Parts: sequence; structure tokens; C-alpha cells
Amino acid sequence: MTFKPNLSVKESLDHLAQRLDPIIAARFADQLGGHPWTVVLEILDQKKGFKSRYKHWTYDLQAQLRMLTERLGDFGYPFDDQQRTVSTIGNELRIVRKQMAHMHGFTVDEAFRATDFAVRLLEHFDDIEGLDGAKRIRHEALAALAAQEGVTEQVAAEAAVSRVSTSLVGEPPASKTDEEPESVKPDPEVLVREPSVIGDGRLEFESWAVVPVGGVEVLDDLPKKVAKEKVRAVAVEIATYEGPIHLDRLTDKTTQSFGLQRVRSNRAKRISYQIQQTGLFVDGDKFVWPPEIDPASWAEFRPNDSSADRPFIHISPVEIANAARFIKARRPDLTDDALDVATLQTFGRRRRTKQIGSHLAKAKGHM
Repeated sequence: MTFKPNLSVKESLDHLAQRLDPIIAARFADQLGGHPWTVVLEILDQKKGFKSRYKHWTYDLQAQLRMLTERLGDFGYPFDDQQRTVSTIGNELRIVRKQMAHMHGFTVDEAFRATDFAVRLLEHFDDIEGLDGAKRIRHEALAALAAQEGVTEQVAAEAAVSRVSTSLVGEPPASKTDEEPESVKPDPEVLVREPSVIGDGRLEFESWAVVPVGGVEVLDDLPKKVAKEKVRAVAVEIATYEGPIHLDRLTDKTTQSFGLQRVRSNRAKRISYQIQQTGLFVDGDKFVWPPEIDPASWAEFRPNDSSADRPFIHISPVEIANAARFIKARRPDLTDDALDVATLQTFGRRRRTKQIGSHLAKAKGHM
């Protein structure tokens, strides 16, 4: 029987969804007052300012992977260890799921890696019953890969893993231009919201953890169809996780997913172009918005301290203006200068460099 990579990936994802539902439900059995675990996502959506309430289903892999990869309020990352094993594998699977949803034509090599992700995740949860089915699906993919390459299964598996290296090539990234010499934390006042089952805290900024999706050869193949599909799937998933996100930052994180830490300007332009072809909204300030958020009505902001991997100039002026508006409403007696100071502190900044001052002034134009 001819091996079909897309069917293999679909079978693997469907099997994983069946196994993850009871695992997630068991973790929250005593903490949600009898509600299904999807209530956590409903509250997250509300706190993120999503423009409509999505109905989440416990058997939906997209919802399950969000539970594994996103900070769940006061619950934090309840499925993770210190190495962030679950959220790393989960991010890889989020991209695989996105590719499947967009009818990406998987290669045999990609099918093996996708099925391997599923096995590794179930191994982490010690799901013995689920592992049998997951390993069977993975072995079928591995056998097809070995036959295609004309090597043993062990050699084929080692080669498949090595083709997507976790190491990044190129020069180290430049230091952040608005780095603070000492720790700056947001005022506790901006971190409080209405009570909920996941706590009364405001959602703080969370950076997407880059995972290896392919090699530099994918970027070299742009604008070929397969390369475009891979790059766009990664960019959409990152934008959904971090958005609104500056186009340059999204370009960098997408590039890193394919093995490059630094990228030449001409390559960056090609990747940036692909991002703008995904259908995501890019505003006049070059910020990319996920479809779940309406830029015209979004009133949220995500505080962060000075250790966050997000330069101030890569925070949307809309988001900064939302924070300033929130502070001003609670402290109407603040002078303009004091409001600026409080707004900068909300995003882990104290020093007002020329670049930061200019960006802050732009944000005030949105108030």
C-alpha cells in the first residue's frame, strides 16, 4: 500500500487530539467548578480582547495546543517542566496543524517528524495506552522514509532529525537599543483585572518560543509554492500568538524558525513580502494583527518588565495608547510627564532615549 504523508499526519493529529482531551481534563478536574477546561480559553480570549467569542471544543486540537503552549493566567504553564518541553513540542505541532489546515503537501520526511512530535508529547505525559497507536503511525512513516532513502530505519530517523537543527547560524543578535541597566517592573495597579477562574491578573506579554521548522534551503526556495506555504504557516502562528507584532520582529522570528539568526536585507524583504500575503492585517505603523483582534476597537495592553524580549519600539502605538488611557482613567490628576513615566514603566522602561521618546509621542497620537 502506497504511503501517503498527508493521511499519516492527519491520522497522527486526530489520534493525538483523542488522547490530549482526557489529559487536560484531568489536570483541571478539581479547579474549574465543574466547567469543561475550555472555559479557560474563553476567559483568555476575553482578556486578550478578541473581537468575538469563539466556541471551543474539548476535542479540537487547536484548543488543546493552546492550553499546552500559552500561559493560563494564575495557572501558568501547568503542563510544562523547567525545560519547557511541552510548550516547545506544542509550538511545533501548532505549526504542523496550521500547515494541515492550509492543505500543505507534506513530504515523507515531514510526516515522520510530525508523527514523532506526537509520540514525544504522549511520552512526556506517560500515556501508555495512547503511545501504542502513536508509535504505530510514526513507524509507518519511518518505514516509508527509510524505503525512500534506501537506508535503514535508524539511519533515516537520525537524518530526519538532523535536517532540522535547533542551532541558528549567523552572527549573534544585536543588543536591544532600549535596554535598561536595572530591572523595571510595571506598577501592580496595571496588572489587576476582574476576578476569574484563572485569576484576576492582566495577561502580560509572552514571547513566542522559536522552534525549528526547516532549514535555510526553505528560504532559498522562495517564492516557490511549497516554500511559501511553510513560511506563511509559521508567520501566521507567531502573529496569532504575539500579535499585534511589528513586521520586522515577525520577519526575524520567522527567519529564525528556518535556521537563520541574522538575515540580509534582500532576504528579509522576501520574507516580509510573504508575511504580507498571508491575509493578516498590517497597519500603517507596520504592525501585524491576527484576525482575532480588531485594531479599531482593541482596548487591551500587555505589560512587561525590562527583561522581556520586546524592545519598546516593537510595541504597537495602539497598545501603548491603551495602557496610557487605562492609567489616566485611574489617575486623572497625573501631569503629561508623569503619565509618560507611568506608561514607560508599564512596559519595563525608565530611560527616555530619543528613539523611545519618538515612539511614545507616536503612541500618544492614538489617544
